[in-house]
Amino acid sequence: MGLTGGGGDVAALLRVRVDHEPDVFAARQLAREIGSRVGLDGQDQVRLATALSEVGRDALVAGGAWADFGVRARGTLVVTVTADRPLARAGSGLIAAGRLVELEHGEDGEDSATHDRTVTLAKPILPGLFIDDDRLAELRRSLAAIAPNSPADELRVQNNDLVAALAELRDNQEELLRLNAELEETNRGVLALYNQLSAELEETNRGVVALYAELDERGIALSRASEAKTRFLHNVSHELRSPVNSVMGLARLLLDPAGDPLSDEQRQQVEFILASTGDLLALVNDLLDLAKAESGRLEAVVDEVDVAALLRYLDGSLRPLATRPEVSFTVETHADVGILHTDETLLARVLRNLVSNALKFTERGEVVLTARLGDDPRAGEDTVVFSVRDTGIGVAPDDLERIFEEFYQVRTPLHARVRGTGLGLPYARRVIVLLDGRLEVTSEPGGGSTFTVTLPRQPAAGTGPGDEDEDVDERGDGLSPAGVPRVGAAAPATGASPVHLASALVVDDDPAFRTTMRSLLAGRVDRIDEAGDGEQAVTAMRADPPDVVFLDLMLPGMDGAAVLAAMSDDPTLRDVPVIIVSWSDYASDVAYAERGRWHERDREPIPFGPAVAVVAKLTLTERAIDAALARVHDRDGP
Repeated sequence: MGLTGGGGDVAALLRVRVDHEPDVFAARQLAREIGSRVGLDGQDQVRLATALSEVGRDALVAGGAWADFGVRARGTLVVTVTADRPLARAGSGLIAAGRLVELEHGEDGEDSATHDRTVTLAKPILPGLFIDDDRLAELRRSLAAIAPNSPADELRVQNNDLVAALAELRDNQEELLRLNAELEETNRGVLALYNQLSAELEETNRGVVALYAELDERGIALSRASEAKTRFLHNVSHELRSPVNSVMGLARLLLDPAGDPLSDEQRQQVEFILASTGDLLALVNDLLDLAKAESGRLEAVVDEVDVAALLRYLDGSLRPLATRPEVSFTVETHADVGILHTDETLLARVLRNLVSNALKFTERGEVVLTARLGDDPRAGEDTVVFSVRDTGIGVAPDDLERIFEEFYQVRTPLHARVRGTGLGLPYARRVIVLLDGRLEVTSEPGGGSTFTVTLPRQPAAGTGPGDEDEDVDERGDGLSPAGVPRVGAAAPATGASPVHLASALVVDDDPAFRTTMRSLLAGRVDRIDEAGDGEQAVTAMRADPPDVVFLDLMLPGMDGAAVLAAMSDDPTLRDVPVIIVSWSDYASDVAYAERGRWHERDREPIPFGPAVAVVAKLTLTERAIDAALARVHDRDGP
């Protein structure tokens, strides 16, 4: 006989009628026996039997029911209870059965949402257990031979099942207590470990915070030390320049053919003095350049640079340095290089430094300065590459980066006769980085070196006009490196006779330099007055305005910029021409400071007023004085 249930085809095993209480016990016994035969374990047998007895008691109330035992094709033991009248789903029997086994409600009658006439109890058989037709026939025969227990016997079996369930429950409770104890112990260990790790982490965090604080303090201290070093170098260099320049000026006066004649020994000694002060002045200049670069005061003045004209200038100015016949100096320029936008003065200074070093450390062979279009794959052809290649002593691989450290010099036999400060290359690299470029070197000991400067044809945004040595006149002729007159500088007085003036006022706090100026102005000015500070200068000018004022910017108390401002505010002095005679970098510093004041005064500049020319003390010559006086003459008219 085959039945159909909600879960598919069912092979029928046995059918019993439940009309009285003993029938409930008999149905319970059959459920347990059938469960045992199809492979259910003891607990599942008890659950199925108990669920059937609970549903059977509800069926008794409904007037009785049929209980059909079968095996579903999917391997599930099912018991279908068909009551004579619908069973309430909220009944205690169905609720209890639903907790023990899978309960399937039939859908028959109008009240199927709340009542069922057919209820199926299902319990899965052990996985892998296959029940074929022969096994089903055998089960039917064995079930037919089962004699039902009496209610008392079945009650005793129920009691045994209950005792076994209670024992198992007690064992489970004991196991649960043991697991809870272990879990509590584990939790205590985890909590202790967590507390330990938290304490260690907190201690580590305190250490990290303290370390960061110490690093910040040391960073601040290092920054202050660097600033102090820069100020020291800047101030000391300025303090050294005045006496050194005075010594050089006096030495030049002694060597002047127009002065008193010197014996050969005297001339040689004065030349030694001039050479030594020149070396000292070069060191001071290097220190000042480096201090300015480190302090961030070095700014680029970007303009169009004719690369070919720049290299022609460098060829002419550097060729006198190639004094050894064993070393040739060559300048090569590719025709397609064209115009470069950069700071001409800074670039010329770097290339001059590189060529000078190459000539110093090359005993025989050649030094070649070239300019070509760049082939940098990162920048395409939008770069210009300058290279200085020599066949000199070269640099060891370990020293290739160290030569860019301050004061570091590679020790070679040439150092016995070649002097240097170890500041040129560090300064050069800082300048090239400022110009948005790169300075690199390749070298082989004994095989020469190649220094390469790569610059973008158009600088990056943010590289713009600055105040770096706007008044630099390295040759003393008022010309830029490529020969273009510099604004504010003294222009050369070519083919003109020296200008003669009636009176001049020299304002400088260095008596030796004032003496040098007197010698340089002799024959050019009839009356020469002197002032040692700004207050004396303003007083002297108001008492008797001179034809020209030679003014040092770096004065004690009232400095040169304040003197110029006072002259601009005084109607009797604003037309007196002023020639600034100062260190070129200090003049830039004053301009930098004045620009700083513009921000405080809504960008209203403090004018330099009557200043008509700038002459650098570094290269002060009679030609520079004549050119500056010519500027005065040109301004006043013939």
